[in-house]
Amino acid sequence: MTQGRLYKIRFLLFLLVPACFLWQGCNVTRNVPKGQYLLRGNSIKLKASRNVKRRDEMKDNLSRLVIQQPNTYPFYTLGLIPVKLILYNLNPRKYERDTVNFQLKSHTVERPVIFDTSAMRRSAQNMKSFMVNQGYFYAQVRDTARLTKRKKAFVTYNITPGVNYLIHHTDFASGMDDSTIKQLLDETKGDSYLKSGTEFSYSLFESERSRITSVLRDHGYFKFSQENISFVLDTANKAFFADADNLFDNAVRFIQQQKINKKPTCDIQVVIRQEDEPDAYKRYTISKVEVYPDFVDRKDFRDSAMVEKTAQGLEFKYHTYYVHEGVLARHTYILPGGYYTQSDYDKTITKLNELGIFQYIRVVFREDTAHGNKLICRIEMNRNPKHVLATNYEVSNGSTYIAGTAITETFRDINFCKGANLLSITANAGVELNDTTNRGLLQHLFILTKYYGLNASIDFPKFLAPFAAPRFTNTNLPHTIISVGTNLLDRVGYFSLVNTNASFTYHWRETPTKTWDFSPAFINIIRLPNESDSFKKRLEGNQFLRDSYKENFIEGENLTFTFSNQDKNAGRNYTYLRLGVEEAGALLSGIKNIGFALNDLYKIKFAQYAKFDFDYRHYFSLRRSVFAIRFDGGIGLPYGQSDALPYIKQYYVGGPYSLRGWRIRSLGPGSSVDTGSSTNNFIDRTGDIKLEFNGEYRFGIAQLFAGFIKLNGAFFADAGNIWLSKKDSNYPGGEFELNTFARDIAADLGAGARFDIASFITLRIDLAFPVKKPYETTNGGWVFDQIAFGDRSWRSNNLILNIAVGYPF
Repeated sequence: MTQGRLYKIRFLLFLLVPACFLWQGCNVTRNVPKGQYLLRGNSIKLKASRNVKRRDEMKDNLSRLVIQQPNTYPFYTLGLIPVKLILYNLNPRKYERDTVNFQLKSHTVERPVIFDTSAMRRSAQNMKSFMVNQGYFYAQVRDTARLTKRKKAFVTYNITPGVNYLIHHTDFASGMDDSTIKQLLDETKGDSYLKSGTEFSYSLFESERSRITSVLRDHGYFKFSQENISFVLDTANKAFFADADNLFDNAVRFIQQQKINKKPTCDIQVVIRQEDEPDAYKRYTISKVEVYPDFVDRKDFRDSAMVEKTAQGLEFKYHTYYVHEGVLARHTYILPGGYYTQSDYDKTITKLNELGIFQYIRVVFREDTAHGNKLICRIEMNRNPKHVLATNYEVSNGSTYIAGTAITETFRDINFCKGANLLSITANAGVELNDTTNRGLLQHLFILTKYYGLNASIDFPKFLAPFAAPRFTNTNLPHTIISVGTNLLDRVGYFSLVNTNASFTYHWRETPTKTWDFSPAFINIIRLPNESDSFKKRLEGNQFLRDSYKENFIEGENLTFTFSNQDKNAGRNYTYLRLGVEEAGALLSGIKNIGFALNDLYKIKFAQYAKFDFDYRHYFSLRRSVFAIRFDGGIGLPYGQSDALPYIKQYYVGGPYSLRGWRIRSLGPGSSVDTGSSTNNFIDRTGDIKLEFNGEYRFGIAQLFAGFIKLNGAFFADAGNIWLSKKDSNYPGGEFELNTFARDIAADLGAGARFDIASFITLRIDLAFPVKKPYETTNGGWVFDQIAFGDRSWRSNNLILNIAVGYPF
């Protein structure tokens, strides 16, 4: 036998053996017992009705009620191949013998799902109950199963919802014995979930129970619970049957009323009776509050050696003097003499936790046996270690460098000066490496950037000012943050930039969805102690760069407002909005105008500019996926003695968190093109104006290692650019003009993978390419006709790989 013929036989065997195994496994019903069927699919058909709102949401909810689900058909097979079932069929006896096999437990393989008629019946009953709970009292659910000769079962649930009821009237008065409770609920009935005209569902009862319980527990009813509330539902609309003796008139009236209302209505009575549980209807006040700042265990209650001290009406008991009593008193809302309220309980735990000095906080109430209808409150707090030292070492790569490494050392004193003040001192250093020779990475790596930093801050959990702040209460009292630091950026071969900074900031939460940050004063001192001859030469011919990289003294103030309803909406269909304004130079200009020559004093020119920034995001929660959009940007206008924004205040685009089809700082301004040959030309791709739009569709793909790693995918599109506020001959087409705005917009498309590791950290890999280049003069900048994935040169110049941690927005 010749050598060539032997190779052919081996190649055929190489293909034939796996094919035989695959054929055996692909016969998905081969392990289905005789007379039984493999469940292939469930279908829910909701009969069209204009009375049903949010049909897709209702179908999703109904699908979750199906008890028996078919084997999975993964996304990456386009839903055509049951991969896990095929793997099971390759060795079914193994899994039958070993019922706790790791592959079965981790859902790497799946047993065949055998169609069960009883499960189908129970599913139909679940759907019927769900529809009734949603107010469709006469809904019909019909289940059918189509059985094929290939031993497969296809189940269909046909649902006729009928008409759901509207709430006509809710009675809060006749079902209550206690006049105080009746008055409280009458005053708050505007917040009721049982409003007239609302589509009825039994879930509204649970929401209303929770609301009423919150109202009463906020007014001293300590023992009141949801179990003390009941409802009487009357679905017979009395307007239809005004005359019980005249059936014909009632029928006519029913038809007329239906034409007016279109839907039947129901009446609801809220019932709260004292005879059910008398103690639930007593109002309790607080007689005493005991605070244990360094609680260890229950022995502390009997430890006579503990130090006791009374401050602001609170009784403190501690082993060692851990934190000032005034700090804890400002964050405690449960006070002697007042009624028990649930909101004070919640705020006390939240605010004390925000101090960050306790491992856990427990608030316990017990009845004061010496006094009727009174409670003793005990606050137990177990303290955290006072000092924390953390080291963070990271290795990264970016679109402007081959590799980077950084180390950060952070020291924290979480109870500085025993005032729950957070002292943080951070030192960091790092380098970025690049290779431009393309003749061997290890042999020709060079340092592109070096950076060092030393920063410190103190976060005071109170409002520090030489004047009172009547606008603030204990609920929204700001934190005061004072920070200082200095950072060195050494762009090797070009320049060294030193940024020394200091700031004084107030941070407070107005509501659960609104927060504010106000810095009445911040300072940046920008110096360039070293400039290379090549960098100086480059600045000589470029006025914009010369103004950007000049030494500056920046003194100003800024205000930032942030809105986010992510927590309120439980992470579904939520919005994020950030607005910021910043000004610099006005105060120093005023000082200068009254005769104080600051420029001469410091031999450094102070910057004058005004900036406005915005960032809007919305997240649409779809079935098993999310569609996210972001629109952000800003404008900075220099004025007075400044001709350009300082370099650290300028805008740029590109990179893993911006337009992913371009490298960071490699795009713009406008339609201008950098004709330089240096590989480090990215440093001057900055501007005064920025607009950017991003859209991203995110979906799940698979769970790996028993769910330890969740693999998610995304398709995305980015668009935007930066511009100059004034014309510059070095950047033709770089200024912002409305008549060229559409031409100047850059756009890219791409896809990515996200590895969610233990719900702790997300590693993101995005691959993108430009589809509109503002500097292209043909086809309005669109370059779809140039796309050539098979061309190595095109891939090298256009495909941009972004590796980052976390989502882009």
